Formats: sequence, structure tokens, C-alpha cells
Amino acid sequence: MQLIPPALAPHVRRFGWSGLAAVGLVVVMLAGVNPITLISGQVSPPPPPTSITGVPAASATPAQLAAYPPVVAGEAELMWRRMFWQTALRWPQISLSVMPDSSQFGCGMAGKDLTVFYCPDNRTVYVDTGAYERLRQRFPLGADFALAHLVAEAYGHHVQWTLGVFTDLTALRSRGEADAAAELERQIDLQGACYAAMWAITAGIGELDDNAAVMAALDQVEANRQRAIVSLPLGRVVAEVLALADDAARRRWYSLGYAIPAPGSCKLEKIAADG
Repeated sequence: MQLIPPALAPHVRRFGWSGLAAVGLVVVMLAGVNPITLISGQVSPPPPPTSITGVPAASATPAQLAAYPPVVAGEAELMWRRMFWQTALRWPQISLSVMPDSSQFGCGMAGKDLTVFYCPDNRTVYVDTGAYERLRQRFPLGADFALAHLVAEAYGHHVQWTLGVFTDLTALRSRGEADAAAELERQIDLQGACYAAMWAITAGIGELDDNAAVMAALDQVEANRQRAIVSLPLGRVVAEVLALADDAARRRWYSLGYAIPAPGSCKLEKIAADG
């Protein structure tokens, strides 16, 4: 009895059984079939959602909207964990709190219309899904990526806190150096935009500063933040309510972070030297 089909015999003689198996494996993978499925008989689970695949549908329920910020947060944290590991730094714990309104915001921000913000007091990113839903109603084409940008920017503020930037700002304020403190606030804003751009490119998202719908949604959030009346004690810093840099500078540093997605691209020293 012939064990090798006649059509395969020349290939077996030329490549051997191992070579033929490797060729077969490549063919299977090119066909879109997971070879593990063929071996084990088990179907691989679908990949987890990303900032692109996890965007809520237009008719999303409040629960589905609340499921989106953790997707973005997971990507942002993974990016930063890798970068901290590469530089032999320890990544400090951070939490995400998604709630239907701002009434339970921490850091003295309860009731403030901020949409997303980072609280260094308890190292928590807060997300107001009620504000997110209102943003979607007004900017249906830009709200989702705007929300993703805000979450990624908040994780960048956690990096700034880790590196002592907020401590430096508090020191300037305590010494009464108002001009230097205001300048550092603007630099913190630019660095946050640069860090958010690093997340955007690693998440496979295009340059958001070129998307008019996204920028309109972000402008609305910033307008709401600037209208919020916030009085914080001297030692507390909430980056989202600090003085803002001008739009042109924000777009410049967003583009630089997107072009070269590495923490060194967004150093405060470079931002200060850039003027």
C-alpha cells in the first residue's frame, strides 16, 4: 500500500516531511486559519477590543459607553508599562473610575464638568459617562476619539506625577513664583498633548489634531473645564484645570509626539527650549 500520495511524493523527496509540514503551516496561516485550532481542536478566543474596534455604536447604551474608557486605559497603561520597563523605572499603580456623573469625583472635583481628569491624590483617572454621552449627542463624529484622547492624556498626567512634575509646580507656587508657575503649567499642558499623541500612534489611530470633528469635541470639553470654578489647596495639582498653552503650540507638540513616539520626544526641557 502506498502511504504517500503520488502528487506529494516529489515534494517529500525534495524537502522531507518537516519541510513539507512547514510549507503546509504557512499555507494554513495565509488562509486565515489558526494552526493551533487544527492541532487542539479548540477555537481561539477573539482578540480583545482596541480603541478602534471597541468604539461604541451610535445607539450604544450607557453600559456600553462605560465599557469604552477601560479599553483605552488598558492600551495606555500597557504602553507606559513597557516604556518604564525599558528605562528600568517602576510603574506606579493607577486606577480608573468610570461613573454616570461627576457627583462622586474625587480630588475636590465633585460636580465639576470635566469629562475626564486625573487625581494625583489617589492616582485615579475619573470618567464621567454622562458628559461623554452629551458630547456624543453634540459631536457624533468626533466624541469617541475625543474621549479616548482625554483618557490617554490623563494617563500621561500620571506619568508627570510619577516624574515629580507636579511637585515642582507646587514648589514654585509655594515660593510665590507666579510667572514661573504659569509657564510650567503651560508646559505641563503641552507635554500632556505630546504623551497623548504617543498613545494615538501606538494604538494605530491617525493624527487626531487633523480631525476637525474630534478637535471640535475637545474644544468643547476644554471650554467646560475653563468655566468650572475650582479652588484647590496649595499642594494639590489637577492638570486638567491648569493654564492652557495656545492651540498652535498644542498641535505642534501633539505632532512631535506622534512623529516620534518616545518619552524623550516630550521632555519638558525640549518644550521649554522650544519657547
